[in-house]
Amino acid sequence: MPVFFIERDAIRDGTVSITGPLARHLKGSLRVRPGETVWLGESGGPRYQVRITAASRDRLTGEILSEAAPPVRPGPRLTLGFAVINRDHMEWAIQKATELGVARLVPLLTARTVVRPAAGRANHLRTRWQRIALEAAQQSMRWDVPTVMGLVSFDAWCAEPDHDACRWLLWEAPGRTLLRDRLLGQARPGSVTLVIGPEGGFDASEVDLAERHGFDVVSLGDRILRAESAVLATLAIVQYEWGELG
Repeated sequence: MPVFFIERDAIRDGTVSITGPLARHLKGSLRVRPGETVWLGESGGPRYQVRITAASRDRLTGEILSEAAPPVRPGPRLTLGFAVINRDHMEWAIQKATELGVARLVPLLTARTVVRPAAGRANHLRTRWQRIALEAAQQSMRWDVPTVMGLVSFDAWCAEPDHDACRWLLWEAPGRTLLRDRLLGQARPGSVTLVIGPEGGFDASEVDLAERHGFDVVSLGDRILRAESAVLATLAIVQYEWGELG
């Protein structure tokens, strides 16, 4: 069974009180009953093995059997900036990025972004994407839930002053250093920002802008990947070389 995330105030004197959507999911979908054991965690904090002791219409109550502290992060903290794409592909990319350990997800509007959500839907989409990240974090037994940021234009995001010192933009143009070779040539940093464009790729002017703001441009090789495939491949390479994969 996956780990399910709770807030700290759900715990009092060794007892956990589960309410709201999580209680409904555990009772309704998973048929959790008194006497069964579940794993609960605080995002970025401890994880608890909990035996359910009571169930009411809108609440589950349990006792903590054991507690485990979060492990030391094995690799760099990953931020992924990626262009908004088709709904199903976007949600798949968020799910896989979460499974592969991304800490922060930044949806970007680029020059070639085709899917441009109406302003009134931005908050709705962010809430939905955050829920997808939560569910993927639970399923993959992560110790934390990545943060999904609000929609932002690529130009504005590039100009933000607080980017990681190590930041790479993935571009399909030939003649660029391969991501694999760039990883092998550098000591593992504490944090990394990766940027992936839409189906049509980044416009050359966007690449120039990113370079002026300190982004290094790297490539995945000669093959042209779909945007969501590039997310998966990029994160798998980074996690293999510097993180917790393989």
